[in-house]
Amino acid sequence: MKNHYRINIKELSVHLLFWMLYVASEYFANLVHMHPEKSLRFFQSTFLSLPALMLATYFIAGYVVPRYLKTSKWPLFVFWILVVAAFVFFARIKWAELVNYIESDRYFKMPVDKMLKNIIRDYSIIALAVCIYIIGDYRKKQQLNEQLIKAKAEAEIKLLKGQLHPHFLFNSLNNIYSLALMKSNLTADSILKLTELLDYLVYRANMDKVALSKEVDLLQNYVDLEELRYGEKLKIESEIAVGNPAVKVAPLILLPFAENCFKHGGVGQEGLFRIQIRLLADQKKLVFHLTNSKKRGKDKTEVNGGVGLENIRKRLTLLYPDRHQLSIDNQPDHYSVRLEINFRDEDL
Repeated sequence: MKNHYRINIKELSVHLLFWMLYVASEYFANLVHMHPEKSLRFFQSTFLSLPALMLATYFIAGYVVPRYLKTSKWPLFVFWILVVAAFVFFARIKWAELVNYIESDRYFKMPVDKMLKNIIRDYSIIALAVCIYIIGDYRKKQQLNEQLIKAKAEAEIKLLKGQLHPHFLFNSLNNIYSLALMKSNLTADSILKLTELLDYLVYRANMDKVALSKEVDLLQNYVDLEELRYGEKLKIESEIAVGNPAVKVAPLILLPFAENCFKHGGVGQEGLFRIQIRLLADQKKLVFHLTNSKKRGKDKTEVNGGVGLENIRKRLTLLYPDRHQLSIDNQPDHYSVRLEINFRDEDL
């Protein structure tokens, strides 16, 4: 209620300022050829004609424009503009005659040609006021649309995160289940790694941004978890160079690519599951390059799909519009992903 009251006071102040500026401009425009003793008559004439101007202005802005201009009912819009113009024309003349009567106690008709300059100026003031109203209304709608777009984007990001967490947990639990079936001594270590991953998902994944170093730790924990499962069959070449670990990125921005790598990759022709991870980041951008070997006869369309990868495409579009590049190279023997994100000042 208080906010609404403040907004009304602010709008009222703007309206008062506009009409005060109009009176001031009229005064200084007539000051050159106006005798000092005529000042009172000038203000009488101006303030007596002001209600007609205000009535015409608010009628056009509050009724004619919303009802006929915004709905493209041009004939009715033009009709009402002409009606208002005739009203202002008639009111200006009658008000001038009234001022003359108050001053001289005699009534006589005011010649139209003497009032023509004032009438044209009245039309200009009304047109200016209506234009200001239309511009202000457009800006309000634009701000509202931006708020709606932002709210929609935030809702979509939350939805995508919600889809990603179960997908990630499902894969991780499958890994631990496989180790348990083999009665591996690494099962306990896998559960510990998963605990660390869950800690990240619970306390950091819902944040808007996290330090890049935390994303790197998450990626490394996930890779370590997979190494426990694959053992000597898995060969990983890793190059990670982060110049500014405190730089902020969206959470869970790298993990889906690693998930996709282990889900659709596999032992290649050499009998080994080979993965190359290259992550370079400085003050300007992040470059993440991930390559994995593929199983023989792996379906190309199957590798390109997946919930995690599709989600990350959408999230990148929402979070880093016009400042990221994602390229995928799907070859018969290997699969490669390259992500580049350009940083802004708010990320540093």
